[in-house]
Amino acid sequence: MLKKWLQGIVVTAGILVTFILIMHWDVRHGVINYTKTHPITETLSGNASIDIYNTGSSFYKNLFKDIEKADQHIWIHFFIIRDDKVSNNFFNLLVDKAKSGVDVRLSVDFLGSDIKDDTIKKLKKGGVKVLKSRPISFKNAFYSLHHRNHRRLISIDEEIAYIGGFNMGDEYLGEDPKLGFWRDYHLRLEGSSAKEINKQFKRDWIEDGGGSMKSVQSNYSSDDDNEGNVHFIFSTGNPLVERTVEWIDEAKESVTITTPYFIPNEKLVTALEKAAKRGVVVNILVPDDTDAWFTKPPSYRIEKSLLEDGVNLYLYQKGFFHGKVMVIDHDWADVGTANWDPRSFHLNDESNCIIRDEKIAAKLEFLINKDIQDSEKLTRKAFDDLPKWERILQKTPNWIYYYF
Repeated sequence: MLKKWLQGIVVTAGILVTFILIMHWDVRHGVINYTKTHPITETLSGNASIDIYNTGSSFYKNLFKDIEKADQHIWIHFFIIRDDKVSNNFFNLLVDKAKSGVDVRLSVDFLGSDIKDDTIKKLKKGGVKVLKSRPISFKNAFYSLHHRNHRRLISIDEEIAYIGGFNMGDEYLGEDPKLGFWRDYHLRLEGSSAKEINKQFKRDWIEDGGGSMKSVQSNYSSDDDNEGNVHFIFSTGNPLVERTVEWIDEAKESVTITTPYFIPNEKLVTALEKAAKRGVVVNILVPDDTDAWFTKPPSYRIEKSLLEDGVNLYLYQKGFFHGKVMVIDHDWADVGTANWDPRSFHLNDESNCIIRDEKIAAKLEFLINKDIQDSEKLTRKAFDDLPKWERILQKTPNWIYYYF
């Protein structure tokens, strides 16, 4: 009896390992095939007035106002959309605008949406065009399953754009009983640079099978008199790592990073360690409590190494921290959708807004410093108190976290 039981375990383990290896092979080849035709896109710079929102209530309040004022088009992609109170207010607003003749398009990641079929039917009946982004395909099936459109892109009349970490749902208002208060960072851009968000939304919409789209006539000139203060990076996979390493290597005074998930690869870790060793002040803010507990153990060994090299790490205590921000030398900033984890740096479609504006960089740094006041500084002692199971999981290979 015991022998059969052991044989069953061995066979099950063999099947599981074989499945994982096949999946990983398919994903690796899918990455190669997709990135050949989708290289990293770094746009020309444009001008924009910039507003920063770091609470769900301020983000939704201003987004809903802009939607109400739209008279030509409302194009929105979220990674996640819930089917809850704030989302239904959002849906009703979109239907009202569609009925008034505005071109309203709503895209959501194929696996990220909780929208019920009845809600989608209601939206479509009301004139809203709804599309699920990055559907599963037979070619590189495992890759298409894990390759997600993680961008959040909003284009309103081609003059206003939003980009950042918030999705659509009550949890982003701090109403999730497990996570509590939700801190995030999102930008509102008004000006010529908003056109680039419009263009990327259109590219994604067409790729996802939504058909051709017409642009509206923007009031903003395509040529700015001066060099713009904003440009964007739209990426899929590894090229974003190379750009991030370049930014860190160029830092002279400071690097401030916030991210909800911190599992950087060796190149990024080396760049951070080198920066700290040459005297750059490196501050990294991550949540203490997370919505993805399995991302914490593999980050421990990385954090210990960084602490030894003089990097400052802070654990946010007020609630859940979801912002994706980097500020370099108090001079410029990157706000976007990419996390510091294998999915964002290897699999997902991401969007980053690069802001060459000292005032905005200073404001972001001021807000992050306030968040650091709501955090605890990580020390070596914290690693001595870890449960045994978390110590074991520290040794999990990073590539496994592509699939969570």
